[in-house]
Amino acid sequence: MNVRIFKAFIASPSDTGEERDACERIFSEINAGLGNIFNFRVESLRWENDVRPSIQNKDGQTIIFDQIGSQFEIFIGIMNKKFGTPTPRAGSGTEEEFNEAFKRHQEKKNVEVIFYFNEQPPQLMSDLNISELVKIEEFKKKIQPFGLYGSYNGPVNFEEKLRKHLTKFFIDSYKKTNEKPANADELINKQALCKMFDKRFQDALKSFDGQPQVWIEPVISRTSDLSRNPDENFSQRVLIEEILLSEKSYIINAPAQFGLTTLAHYLVKKAWNNNELWIYIDNSYSKPHTIHNAVKNEVQSLGQKNADVKCIVFDSFLSKDKVSFKKLKNLIDANPDVKIIVLNTVDESLYINDEENDRVTEQEIEITKEFEALHLIALPRHQIRNLVKQYNLEKKLGEENTLLNKVTTELESLNLHRTPYNIMTILKVCEKYFEDSPVNRTKMIEMILFVLFDLGELPRYQTRPDLKDCEYVLGRFCEYLLRSETYQFTKTEFINELKSFCKEKFIELDVDIVFEVLNNNNIIIFYDGIHRFKSSFWIYYFGAKRMHNSEEFRTYIFESKKYSAYPEIIEFYTGIDRNRDDALNILLADISNTKVLVEQKLGIKGSINPLANAKWNPSEKEIEGIQEEIGENVLTSNLPNVVKDQFLDKSYNQIRPYNQSIQKIFEEYSLHNLMQQIKASSTALRNSDYCSPTLKKTLLEIIYQSWEQLSKVLFALSPIMATKGRAAFEGASFELEGDFGETFEERLNRIIQVLPANVVGYFQNELYSPKIAPLLFENFSNEKNDLLKHQQALMLIFKRPNGWKQKIEEYIISINKNSFYLFSIVNSLRTKYRFDFAGEQELKDIKYLVKLGLAKHEFGGKKPSTSQILKISDSSLPKREIDL
Repeated sequence: MNVRIFKAFIASPSDTGEERDACERIFSEINAGLGNIFNFRVESLRWENDVRPSIQNKDGQTIIFDQIGSQFEIFIGIMNKKFGTPTPRAGSGTEEEFNEAFKRHQEKKNVEVIFYFNEQPPQLMSDLNISELVKIEEFKKKIQPFGLYGSYNGPVNFEEKLRKHLTKFFIDSYKKTNEKPANADELINKQALCKMFDKRFQDALKSFDGQPQVWIEPVISRTSDLSRNPDENFSQRVLIEEILLSEKSYIINAPAQFGLTTLAHYLVKKAWNNNELWIYIDNSYSKPHTIHNAVKNEVQSLGQKNADVKCIVFDSFLSKDKVSFKKLKNLIDANPDVKIIVLNTVDESLYINDEENDRVTEQEIEITKEFEALHLIALPRHQIRNLVKQYNLEKKLGEENTLLNKVTTELESLNLHRTPYNIMTILKVCEKYFEDSPVNRTKMIEMILFVLFDLGELPRYQTRPDLKDCEYVLGRFCEYLLRSETYQFTKTEFINELKSFCKEKFIELDVDIVFEVLNNNNIIIFYDGIHRFKSSFWIYYFGAKRMHNSEEFRTYIFESKKYSAYPEIIEFYTGIDRNRDDALNILLADISNTKVLVEQKLGIKGSINPLANAKWNPSEKEIEGIQEEIGENVLTSNLPNVVKDQFLDKSYNQIRPYNQSIQKIFEEYSLHNLMQQIKASSTALRNSDYCSPTLKKTLLEIIYQSWEQLSKVLFALSPIMATKGRAAFEGASFELEGDFGETFEERLNRIIQVLPANVVGYFQNELYSPKIAPLLFENFSNEKNDLLKHQQALMLIFKRPNGWKQKIEEYIISINKNSFYLFSIVNSLRTKYRFDFAGEQELKDIKYLVKLGLAKHEFGGKKPSTSQILKISDSSLPKREIDL
């Protein structure tokens, strides 16, 4: 069968490069989806790619027309803030290209004409050209009567709008419609089923009583390889329309709480709106020997015909469960010619790494139908914004950006996936506690539990359990899990353990309801025939509650050093009353001993700081000096011979992975333990508002000294990372991610420059809270170690507590005009200006500090004057990415 080719001509001035590249991504997506379904391809026509150089006595626009002509079926016009270069026949090349396409559209109706104007305001006044904007507005007025243009707000929004427009264009072009007119009875039945399918969908959307019913488009990926940047997965997602129109069968994988059931009911509802009957079957309520009748029974209850069934949506499938496979096989055997969509709940620990999630044929039971694997994944920030906006329109919780930032911060703090359910949970908490910004995760979890136990729905005949009683008995159960190191359990085991403890303590509590609340809200989940807590932090939270109530268990956690394996339990323990000197004293002693042990293992006395003499832009000679300093330290250290050999033999491509050999060398993983103890000590300190001031100061000092010890290790390992891309020491492994250059020298230089910020990045979220700022400021003012002073300055820039501007201003004034430290501070500020969620005053402060640093570098002196700062152009600031 011949593939039909749609040529899409992209016409735009020079300031729309991101939008033009977005067109190419969308064409690729459509080709992989709807193109395969309907047997067509979209190919771009761009003058920079498809027009060959030609020396003729003609203007450039004529040459473009001569070569491209009218060989396109889709015209996509884009304008940002430039109108373009005039031609002999029009105000710009883009306008002339539009005129030709529109003329053809009017005469032959064989071209789809789309035009977009960017309405996102420029970030800098220097970007504005009034005469260009006037021309753009006149052009808009010219084409407005024909209804041919739309607007967008930045490149991301353009990509979203063009994707929807082209998807609708191709669906409308190829969609098969039923021409048979419906009689009155059929219309009544169709409307009744519309209401029923919509109610099922609305019920699936509901998470908490009284919440808004909010639906946003899910992110469905063709691959389980997740990018760290969620926008990349979003831009390559599979559209709902493709799943609805395709004749393929799919298995859609996702962990619990990602919204598979809601997606299932949405598909059934949308299919019915498209005049197709899709049948929903829940695996949880079906039996293998009766499932072959499930479709017939559902069709009969809907008053439809078996022959009309186009697809079966099989929800709650478990790919690790043999019984689920039996049901699926029987379902296929009974409906061999019907498309099937399987909604497969997978364990998230297996989601990325286990290839079984891409197939439904791993069991001994043979499945004859072919399924294409898709993956329902977490949301990018702009999708979270859409959900927050809809919720906020009804509940009016506060300013949208503030609410969005709170939701994303709390999700990150709790280490929760960005799923609609988790977002709705945070928003539900915000209904009652929006003005109360938790300074620690303990408080946030207490709020979530209050929402679940005190505000959640329970059957009328059940008694609402007391939350404090629940936390008390769950603490005992989690003690049992932590001591046994067995984190899976049966429902019977859970019920019996809690009942036994309640009886022992003379507590009246219906533990069946406790289990029901936890299970219904996916705090406890059922997978592969066993129950477990959905997230490990629930075990640590309830375990921390137990530590408060049981001296024996508290002693066990500290003396066994188990907190190093899961530092969150110390975070929650100190966060309950924020007055745990006992924890700080133990942590102080342990981290001090481990720091010394790492230093002994590394075998490098004194400090390694190749950045001390580095300049704003290091010369080749200075880079060679940095390499020599590191090399000498590596060769005289106690690093294993295999590490030294790799340094000396850096040009030889040894077999990877290097990480495996490291793990065979060491018995005690002291560096790994140190990093875990830094986290535990940091969260404990952050939560210890009411502890001894002297103890808090001492612990912060040792935490920073441990940062320095980690930095020494990383500096020592940097040649190995520059050679191999990864290195490991004492149980901790490190790997390069991103572009570090092509040569060894480029990579080493770049690694050394980013190491201070990376160390801060490892631990900043554990250490920082607004309430700890006075302690951070005092230490920063008194810090004598250059490297630690710089790292603390970076953390102040990253977190920006009240008073941060003055501290960074003082730091900029104190450092050399040509030092690497000043270079690093200016670049960090510029990055924050470009990407961070920041208020108007914060942006002004960042802008001022960037210019202060640049003026210091350019003019020298201790503190640049106001006139010198004003000489630094706004062009020194990056373009602000405001859609955060």
